[in-house]
Amino acid sequence: MKTNQFLFAALTAAFLSVASFSASQVTIGGGDAPKAGVVLDLNSTTKGGLLLSNVELTALDVIPTTFPNASAISQTEKQALAGMVVYNTFDYLEPNGDGLYVWDGNKWNYIGGSDGMLAYTTISAPTCSSAVPSVSFFAYNLGADVARLHADYPGMSPAKQQIAYLATCAYDATDATVWGDLYQWGRIADGHEKRNSPTYQGPLYLASDVDGNGQPIAGKGKSEFIMAIDNTPNDWYELQNNNLWGNGRLVDYNFSSADGGAVPDGSGGYYQKPVKTVNDPCPSGWRVPTQDEWERLGNYGCGDPQNVTGRVPEGSTNMPATGQATTTRGSGNELTWVPVKGGKVSNGWANSAGNLGGYAVYKTDVWNAATTVSSGYFYNVTWSSTDKRLYDAAAPEPLLFLPTAGGRYHSDGTFEYVGEGGRYWSGSISDYSVRVMHIDLYNVNPSNYLYRGSGMSVRCVKE
Repeated sequence: MKTNQFLFAALTAAFLSVASFSASQVTIGGGDAPKAGVVLDLNSTTKGGLLLSNVELTALDVIPTTFPNASAISQTEKQALAGMVVYNTFDYLEPNGDGLYVWDGNKWNYIGGSDGMLAYTTISAPTCSSAVPSVSFFAYNLGADVARLHADYPGMSPAKQQIAYLATCAYDATDATVWGDLYQWGRIADGHEKRNSPTYQGPLYLASDVDGNGQPIAGKGKSEFIMAIDNTPNDWYELQNNNLWGNGRLVDYNFSSADGGAVPDGSGGYYQKPVKTVNDPCPSGWRVPTQDEWERLGNYGCGDPQNVTGRVPEGSTNMPATGQATTTRGSGNELTWVPVKGGKVSNGWANSAGNLGGYAVYKTDVWNAATTVSSGYFYNVTWSSTDKRLYDAAAPEPLLFLPTAGGRYHSDGTFEYVGEGGRYWSGSISDYSVRVMHIDLYNVNPSNYLYRGSGMSVRCVKE
């Protein structure tokens, strides 16, 4: 924490020479009467701003230990501090990062800042299709313990933090540190998304089971994982609402159109601007991605009609011998997907301690430059020796890391594929299912689909 001693001294001096106009109003820096309704009027002839203390907030419900007598502050005293304002310097405080915060008696509330969550990566548009814009992905899964990762691995990039943690941690399906939360499609963050949330026997099937925003009401699975019967539509709510997240449409770009082919609603056409709904669990300025935004990580319009990202050929039992799958997004704009296990390149995962990982996504030229030199640190593209770890300081820098966060099965809430695969929601509906980004040992596919009652990961994108 940085205390502005000069400001403190200036304010103290000003108070000592303050012009008092009533028992409840004071002016600092001038002789004019305080304005009506004002308790403290900063009225200096020298114009400037009020510099707040810079502090590092580690959690929204915690008074920092650097505050005077912080360890002895009671709950009653915490409530009496309502209205206290600070400037938080911790970039990765979820969900908004650095900026101005006000204490409401129980927690810190974000007022504003320069950019909100700063830990994100902008993936440039494929150069073979000018109609497709760039997209910015947050660097962590929603619900990951960003503060812990930042504290345990200071100075590391978000992707390397996650790779390092999974390289050594014990296998625990409920550990959200890197894997984050598991949402049922269309639901808000009400507690159901926590990996250890209780289950509720569903599905819901009456209009009266949900509130005006389409969310479960108390006594009907609110804050619980709602189990769907193993039968179509396999949703937590049988009266399906396609507009809980986004605009409910599966959209594609018209590559022959300069603007992407934007068309009116219901026309069955091409690209439509994504819509963030009130139920979207992503923080302000962020939303659940669309399918086409996931596809921008791959061969979007660049020779692959299925737009499948870096996919290993069907029937393969291993990743390519080079430990990578490269997309074709246009010359100089390719991305390389590298499977990571235990912090190293691998041809697969195992859900056991020290063997966890996911996919690290690199700019292809960055990856190739680091792995094709004939001598030096990265001489072996398979990284088979124990000192060739992808989270080392000298390792190439990933753009993104997608962990094998697994999921929860729609019919009973049990875990599936944790440490072995992952599925990431989009806001794009496909019949009674939803398009998802799917990763496993054999392929990375943004065109897969999943039942809405499943519990899966959310990776937010900037609006």
